[in-house]
Amino acid sequence: MSKRAGLWLVLVFCVSVLAQLPASWIVSGLGLPATGVVGSLWQGQATQWGQLGLVRWHLQPWRISGQVQAGFQGQDWQAQVSGWPWAWRAELAALGAQARVPVGFRLAGQWQGAISMQGSGWGCSAAQGQLQAHDLALVEPWSLGLGRATLQMDCSDGWNLSGTLQADGQHHGRVDADLLRRQAKINLALEPDTGLVPILRGAQLLGMQALQMQRRVSW
Repeated sequence: MSKRAGLWLVLVFCVSVLAQLPASWIVSGLGLPATGVVGSLWQGQATQWGQLGLVRWHLQPWRISGQVQAGFQGQDWQAQVSGWPWAWRAELAALGAQARVPVGFRLAGQWQGAISMQGSGWGCSAAQGQLQAHDLALVEPWSLGLGRATLQMDCSDGWNLSGTLQADGQHHGRVDADLLRRQAKINLALEPDTGLVPILRGAQLLGMQALQMQRRVSW
C-alpha cells in the first residue's frame, strides 16, 4: 500500500469515527453554550444554543451540502449551503413561528421571504431576494412599534447587507453593513413625537435637540 493510500484510509477512518460521536460529547468537549443536544455531528438538534431556540442540523459533507434550522425571537429560520468551496449556493429563508427563548429584548412580528446567494470560495458573486417584516414591534423591555423592515444582500463589491426600517409619520432609517470589514453605517431620521426619540436620548445615541442619527459601528 502506498503512503498516500494509507493516509487516505486514516483520514476516512478518523472522519467516520468523528461522525458517529454523539453531538453532546462534542458540545461538552468544546464548551459550547447548548442544552438538550441529541444526535450526531452530521444530524441532530439542540433545544437551545445561546440565544437561539430549537436548532436542527443535517450535514452531508460527501455531497458538499448542509442545512440548519434555528429559532430566534419567535421566528424559525433555515439556512442551506451546497457546493462549497468551488461553486456554492446558499439561501437564508424565514419560516413559521417558533417558541421564544428568553433574552434581554423581545420582538413581535413575523419575517417573510428569502435571500439566496452564489459564489466561489470565500467570495460572493451574486445575491437576490429580500426578507421583509410588517408591523415589527419591540415588546420588551419597552412597548414600541417599529414599522416595516427589509433586509437584502449585495455581492457586487464584497458582502454588503442593507436594511431599512420605516414607520409612517414616525421614523425612517437605513443601515449599510460591510460584513467582511465588520462595520456598518446607520442613518435614522425621526419625527419629534416618535417613541424612539426618548429611548435613543436616554441611551445617549441622540442629542437633546437632534432628530437625525448617523453612526458608524464595528464589531
